Amino acid sequence: PKCNYAHIGYIATRPGVSKNEGMRHGLFGKLSPGALTEFGTWQEAAREVRELSYRRINMFRGIISFSPETAAELKLNGLKAWEEYIERHIMTLAQKNGIRTENLSWVAAHHNERGHPHLHVVFWDKNQKLMKNYVSPKIPNSIRIQLIKDTFSEKIAEYCRQKDKIKGELITVTDELVSEFDEYMQKLHPKEYRRLK
Repeated sequence: PKCNYAHIGYIATRPGVSKNEGMRHGLFGKLSPGALTEFGTWQEAAREVRELSYRRINMFRGIISFSPETAAELKLNGLKAWEEYIERHIMTLAQKNGIRTENLSWVAAHHNERGHPHLHVVFWDKNQKLMKNYVSPKIPNSIRIQLIKDTFSEKIAEYCRQKDKIKGELITVTDELVSEFDEYMQKLHPKEYRRLK
């Protein structure tokens, strides 16, 4: 519990954090369903995390990171953009961990570190009954894959279109080559055919 409390303080206040307007920290999230909140103090969320940790509710931690070029391409150029990004994708993290929408709580902070823009997120199931002592590595891997699919869906679709187009062109070319070869073989003199064979 104390480490979870300290972790919230770390992500909310460390150097490089994108601070909420007029505040000394950058923590935002949702402790209950509804609108996204930029918390008045990071401690209010950290106290809830500590209290729930004492009740043996798992706190899941994650980092979403992009190269500076990819972040720029995705227009993740400030706190609001990162808030919108995680709000669009938080349910992927929850669902892959078996957390229902109505039970999900989470907090996050964007760190605009030079050369390494990233977002820290802590999320939990506020109605969890039993502590989970193990998370299979398959879960974070499936989250990573789904986030890639969702984040880059347009690029993936364009890649598939290009691949299908090239495949179609290749089939056309090979069909033409086979037809030309077949015609050539049919016009060969039997003696030439035996020599070629």
